[in-house]
Amino acid sequence: MNWLVLILLGIGAFALIVFLVWRNRKDQQNLEKQLNNDYPKSKDMEGESPMDETMK
Repeated sequence: MNWLVLILLGIGAFALIVFLVWRNRKDQQNLEKQLNNDYPKSKDMEGESPMDETMK
């Protein structure tokens, strides 16, 4: 009977670890998307800067 309890606890612990790793990766991807969208882009990345227009 003790072996059965240990095996069930081992399977439960393994399933918990797999779930936590999967959830962490999903949260990390969501955070990266959010940070990429919230970070203000520089003038060079948005298109022409006002400096280019004055030099023409």
